[in-house]
Amino acid sequence: MQLSRDSITDTALAILAEFGLADVSMRRIASNLGVAPGALYWHVESKQELVAWMAEAIVAPLLAAPPADPAQLSERLRECVLAVRDGAEIVVAAISQPHSGVGAGLDRAFQSAVAAAAPKGASTSDLRAAARGLLHLTLGGTAVQQSGAQLAAATGEGGPVDADELAADHSRAVTLLLSGLE
Repeated sequence: MQLSRDSITDTALAILAEFGLADVSMRRIASNLGVAPGALYWHVESKQELVAWMAEAIVAPLLAAPPADPAQLSERLRECVLAVRDGAEIVVAAISQPHSGVGAGLDRAFQSAVAAAAPKGASTSDLRAAARGLLHLTLGGTAVQQSGAQLAAATGEGGPVDADELAADHSRAVTLLLSGLE
C-alpha cells in the first residue's frame, strides 16, 4: 500500500472507530497498513501530529463551509465530533497543540460567526471571549457526553445518555452565552 497522509489518517480513524483512542498506536496503524512502524515516521512526525490530522478530518466538513450563525456553527461542530468515537477528545487534544491548524480554523470560524451576529459596538475582546467560550462550551459538552456514554456502556452504570436532552441543554447554553453580548 502506498503510504500517504490520507491513508494513514483513514487507518487511524478506522482503528479509533473500532477500538477507541487508547488503541490508536503507530504500531497498530503500521500493522493495519502492512508496513514497519518506522515507515510511518517518514510521513508523520509524531502521535501528536497524527492526532492533529485526525482532528482535521473530523472537522473538515464543518470548516469547508462553516455556517455564519454561531448557534448553527456550534451545533454542526457537535454533530461532527459526536459522529466519531472519542471525537471530542481528539479535537481538544489537537487544538491544545501550539500552532494547531484545526485550532486556528475553528477559532476563525467561531470568531467570524460571533462577530456577524453581535450587536454593533461590541468590543473586540468581548467578541473573542464569546467565540472562544462558545467553542469551549461545545467541545467540553461533547467530551462529557461522549465520556458518559462510554462509561455507561463499559460499566452499565449511570444509565443511558439522553442525547436529545443534552442537545437541548447545549442549545439553551449557547443562547444564554450569545445573549450576553447584547
